[in-house]
Amino acid sequence: MCPQYSKTNEQNVRDFAQYPELRYLNRFHLIVPTVLGITLTAIGILCQQYIPQLKTTGLQMFVWGFCLSTLLLYHTTFTINSLAHIFGYRRFDTTDSSRNNLFLALITLGEGWHNNHHYYPASERQGFYWWEIDITHYILKLLSWLGIVWNLRTPPSQIYDHLSSTLKNKTSQIIRIDDSNAD
Repeated sequence: MCPQYSKTNEQNVRDFAQYPELRYLNRFHLIVPTVLGITLTAIGILCQQYIPQLKTTGLQMFVWGFCLSTLLLYHTTFTINSLAHIFGYRRFDTTDSSRNNLFLALITLGEGWHNNHHYYPASERQGFYWWEIDITHYILKLLSWLGIVWNLRTPPSQIYDHLSSTLKNKTSQIIRIDDSNAD
């Protein structure tokens, strides 16, 4: 909320800066949450007036639909940026302390595969393997099949090749260690 950081350096995000709708949202970032809050409140008031058996009010809709959901979103984001640098395993040797964590991935719809993300941030898919549950990826894949989104970037094959060779080296080291202990 500091004015020092309110201006976006578009040179750092040239791929996003080419879309006028994203530049608009960046410039007028308070419009969408304001409209959402007003809309939810209005829906609650309409429900209270026309469907009283729901026992819903404008305040309830505002608190549950806007305030608590925003609070939950912020806290899960902050959780990833803190706990995913402390708990979990490191598949890739990155310059930071990022880690992959199944529990965090489940509660954040895939963001818990943080070490994968730091190794190859251009990918929309953060769970690189089928067993790494990434619900955001599944939703984006469905939207791409429906033609709503396109040009999804997935990890290139070199990443999987690197992991495969790394696993073979580690396995051969384990086998050699076990063979040397057999004497």
